[in-house]
Parts: sequence; structure tokens; C-alpha cells
Amino acid sequence: MTIIHIDKVSKFYKMGGEIITALDQVSLDIEQGEFVAIMGPSGSGKSTFMNIVGCLDMADQGLYALDGTAIHRLKDAQLAEIRNKKIGFVFQNFNLLPRLTAYENVELPLIYRNIPRKEREPMVRQALASVDMLDRQEHWPAMLSGGQQQRVAIARSLAGDPAILLADEPTGALDSKTGKEILDIFKRLHEHGRTVVLITHDEWVGAQAKRIIRFKDGRLL
Repeated sequence: MTIIHIDKVSKFYKMGGEIITALDQVSLDIEQGEFVAIMGPSGSGKSTFMNIVGCLDMADQGLYALDGTAIHRLKDAQLAEIRNKKIGFVFQNFNLLPRLTAYENVELPLIYRNIPRKEREPMVRQALASVDMLDRQEHWPAMLSGGQQQRVAIARSLAGDPAILLADEPTGALDSKTGKEILDIFKRLHEHGRTVVLITHDEWVGAQAKRIIRFKDGRLL
């Protein structure tokens, strides 16, 4: 089953008096349960692609359908709901809230979905357990190492059982040993049926995925 369908998508930006083509007629499909790496140098279009797939930005031309839903037809409130329910985001710098514990950081997107407290608790605990962080659930982010913070961030992305995990340079702020541990988590999640889309410029990181999609100058190679 196709979970991400991109058909002739283009994105343009105006810089000064010049029109910059960030994406140029990009077409591709990603199937449910795939582990895909999106690769390319700075300015290649991979970040723009990630923003469109993550419903953080809209294509200027073409069609993007996520899990069968045509994204261009949605209003802002519907897009926010899609981001909260369908997409689990993992960022390079973790983006944990410093005044919330690990447990509370993972719980937050479930609160936004108005899930009752009694239902949230097992969801949060299961997500933390899946990344071996249940014993650190009462720790503040400042009490955790970089690798532990990224584990909590992954747990947060998993808590609502999203259709896809979208990871933007998830090992970029980590040393190589810790980065390997984080990639092992993504591989394990993939083996359990998760769809993982990994944005990276690192060849070794990209090689851990099952399929590599390369961008250059806004086009697919």
C-alpha cells in the first residue's frame, strides 16, 4: 500500500527579484512499512521535500497524498490534525521542552489530541519502553545525555501511533557510537512494520535504510 504519493510536485521561492526552484517536477511513491533515506547536499531540495511531506509547507504545483488524503485540499486546522495524528517528527536537536519530564514530553501530543488521561498513560509508557527509557521517565531533559534525549524524542513521535516517522538528521548532534544506537532503534521500528523516512546528508547513515532517494538541484537523481 502506498502511504506517500508525490506526483509532479514543484516548489518555488522568491529571493529578491529571482525565482528559485526548490523542487522541480518530483514524482515518487513510498510504500507502507518502507525504510527510506532522503539524501542530497545542502540546497538539493531534500529539506523542502521533508517540509512538504511533513505538511509544514505546501507544494506550488503537483499532487501530494498522505495515506490516501490529498493534502492540498486541506485547511490549516486539518493540516495541524494530520501532523499530530499521521506524522511522528524526530529532529536533529531533539526539541524537548526543558520544563517537562521525559514522560510529560512524550505525553504532550496526546494531550493535544484530547486523549483522556487514563488512556494516555499506557500509550506513553509503551512508547518510552520501546526506546528503553521507561526508567528515566521522571528525568528532565537537562538530566539526560544527547542519546537519551533523542530516545525520548523518538518515543514522543511514536506515542500517537503515526502512519510515518519523519526523522530530520536524527544523528547529526550525536557522536558516532550513540548515533549507531539511535539508527538501531529506527531499524528495529522498521522491522516491526513502521514506515520510516530519514533525511540525511551522511552516506553511512543513509546506507542503513532499505532504499535511498537522492536529490540534486531540486530533482530526483
